Amino acid sequence: AVWDEPAYNTEKTVTVHIRRIREKIEINPKDPKYLKVVWGIGYKIEKY
Repeated sequence: AVWDEPAYNTEKTVTVHIRRIREKIEINPKDPKYLKVVWGIGYKIEKY
């Protein structure tokens, strides 16, 4: 860790940020139309 501080668990960091973005841009964040997962690669933005 930097500056002798404990490291944060970053395992879910991307997931949390994606969820927050979806909450802002999607009509229904649980059924996303714009921000899609591409399994094994990452995320992509769809035109809808």
